[in-house]
Amino acid sequence: MAEPCGLPEWFGRNTEAWGDTVQTRGISEVIDSYDALVVDVDKRGVFAARNREARALRSAFSGKQSRLVVHELL
Repeated sequence: MAEPCGLPEWFGRNTEAWGDTVQTRGISEVIDSYDALVVDVDKRGVFAARNREARALRSAFSGKQSRLVVHELL
């Protein structure tokens, strides 16, 4: 997601940093150029199970300016 969202190379994989970037803005001109960021994902990998990492990532999208949409596999 780093490249399509225009995140700098120094940006890490910390879900708290991701939440700050999406909600507070000021890190990515790509994200900042939209009123809201919507990310669609398939229910596999980290999203296949209810685990701590998935919950942390979902909470990073819990603000008014972002939404994470998890789709069932067909």
